[in-house]
Amino acid sequence: MQRQDNSEMDERGGEDDDVFSLYLDMSDSDSLDYQRSASASLASLSQTEQGRLIIMKHGGISAILRLCGHQDVCVRRSAIYSVANLAAIPDIRRYIVIDGGVEVIRSASVLNRDVDFLRDSARSLSTLAVDIAIKEVMVSHDVPKALSKLAKSVDSETQRFASLALSNLCVATRNEKETILKQGMLRIISFLLRYPDLEVERRASLAIAALSLGSDENRMTMVDHGFVRSLLETTSYPDLKLRHCALLALNALALSTDPKPKQRIVEENGLSSLQAILRSCKDDESLHACIYLLGSLAEDADVLNVIVDMSLLPLIVQKLEDGSIETKRSAAYFLALLSESQECHDRMNEAGALEVITAITSLVDEECQYYGAFALALLAKNKSFQVPLTKMGGVRPLVSIMATHSEARHWAALALLKLADNFNNHMTIAEEGGIQALLQLRGEHSAGVTVANLAKRAFKEEMKKWKSI
Repeated sequence: MQRQDNSEMDERGGEDDDVFSLYLDMSDSDSLDYQRSASASLASLSQTEQGRLIIMKHGGISAILRLCGHQDVCVRRSAIYSVANLAAIPDIRRYIVIDGGVEVIRSASVLNRDVDFLRDSARSLSTLAVDIAIKEVMVSHDVPKALSKLAKSVDSETQRFASLALSNLCVATRNEKETILKQGMLRIISFLLRYPDLEVERRASLAIAALSLGSDENRMTMVDHGFVRSLLETTSYPDLKLRHCALLALNALALSTDPKPKQRIVEENGLSSLQAILRSCKDDESLHACIYLLGSLAEDADVLNVIVDMSLLPLIVQKLEDGSIETKRSAAYFLALLSESQECHDRMNEAGALEVITAITSLVDEECQYYGAFALALLAKNKSFQVPLTKMGGVRPLVSIMATHSEARHWAALALLKLADNFNNHMTIAEEGGIQALLQLRGEHSAGVTVANLAKRAFKEEMKKWKSI
């Protein structure tokens, strides 16, 4: 029975091969009707997974690409539709590139005005731009210039695919990004960022974010081009996805080592926009991106002081308590930055930040543990906080972290040593296993002295208990 099934499959496979060979012959015929029939048949075949494999197996990609330059618009439409379907499959994309597909699509996009053809051209480029290895080819063949034309199309679908292609293409290497900028992309991105289509605006924001990452020079170019104000205006839109994309783009700009992007965001009333989001927005992704951006801005000491003076701290503390793990990480990073400034300690205490820092240090998330232990190590230097932090339960998570090999271990040890400076904390530290944890640091003189003092205190307390019996 199995042999019969295999035999039938072989026969069907042979029939498919014969039919496909007929399509290829028809596509190369002198008859326009035959060519139209062949291109339509190939387009139909490209809609199924099996059909795409047959096309690739029998060298149909080169024939389809040849038809993309045909004089007849019907043939061209069917051919580019096939290319768009084939480009959606990762394993087939490289064969399209090998057969010169990038140059064919780019040239055809520039020369054609047919809306249906341009729509599928943009669709083809949007999927090809996903592949890292193909981006270099696309950039070197001036595809961004072709996308500039497509992005200005009157057809909304063509615009959306073109903006998606631009966004995907901008996630590239530093050299490729510089080439993209030289091809005049900023003008078209600026146009798309103000276009009344949410999908297009989102992708324009993501393109700004992608171009900004990894290059301070690109960030400064974006800032000088006026994108900060446009992005801040976008954060007030009711569409949550668009707001999220704009916040990501602003954060990509703020990550610069140059203070200018951070200062420009503040100058453009950016902190007021972020304050409004913290107060009213309930979308966790937007909240996470908002607090992440505030953390990036707070790396500048002058901006940090402005943030504190605007009473944003209590809002961040509240979101840390209620938010997702991503929001907690962003807020924890912000509080860790704040803890570096002695002048901010009282404001942190007033906002209830000490309690939440102790709480996030107790989480199983390593990133939260790291920021929490870092903040506790700095806050514990403040003598007025040493007893309150201990009473809030700060010792136990520090001891737990010291028993691991995580990056937070160093800061946990420093925090515990500082808490042990206060005589009133000794019994709590001993009861929570702090002596054993600090014994692991016996190679350090300060740790040895601390352990000795803790041991003396614990011994005296035990003697008092024994005498009272």
